Amino acid sequence: MVAELSIPTEDRILLFLLNFGNLDGVYEADSGLTQKGIALNVRVQRKHISRYLERLIADGLAEEVVRHVKGSRQKMNCYSLTGPGLKKARDIEREIGEHVVKVRIDGKIKSMRIADIDGATSVHLRLSDIICAALESDGTLDMGELECIEEQNRMMMDEKNQKNEVYRQALAVAWRSGILTSSEKHLIDALKTHLGISDQEHRNMEAVIIREIQHPMITQADIYDEALNLLGGKPTAREEKILELLKAKLSQDEQ
Repeated sequence: MVAELSIPTEDRILLFLLNFGNLDGVYEADSGLTQKGIALNVRVQRKHISRYLERLIADGLAEEVVRHVKGSRQKMNCYSLTGPGLKKARDIEREIGEHVVKVRIDGKIKSMRIADIDGATSVHLRLSDIICAALESDGTLDMGELECIEEQNRMMMDEKNQKNEVYRQALAVAWRSGILTSSEKHLIDALKTHLGISDQEHRNMEAVIIREIQHPMITQADIYDEALNLLGGKPTAREEKILELLKAKLSQDEQ
């Protein structure tokens, strides 16, 4: 018998996080583990996702850590399962896997356990993606559409990353003078709303940009050129020896 599928948003998040390992010792996290990535993958509006994550953290099922993120220029808050969260996610996985849904395959409709759907496809499907598709369907899943889920998710993530980069560049231009005028702030706020940039994303980008303005990056070449300029004129044999030692040390530091 096919029964209507129902699963709380917090459980969908746990199932999605189950696709990733623990972030202990991880330098660069998957972009799907940010609030933006989780919201896209569990089909929750970005403005609401923080509330669900806060509940999971309060219940000891998830944790928030700061990590470098693939495709991002700055560190961001990322989320992963705790030990109790992993256990609960696996329990949900076993339970939901027994749920029977209708699936259209080559024009024919058959009843299948959710746990069996991945094995019947030509690609790998995550359980969390199958569940989202089932919740969004009219009661019948289409195998052809299921096999396109991964590509659709990638395209949505790429589009979001492109919007973030456009916003970051605009924010960097606005802050180039070291201050943000009222008119620039008005334009930035309008662009932020138009591109769907969250307050947290804005704060993260702005913090990096301001820090770069206050502490511009000095390269090894800059240091060497500055030392050469300070000498003035043709360096003495001793000064040339010092410059060669400096150049060797800077080259070593670059490696």
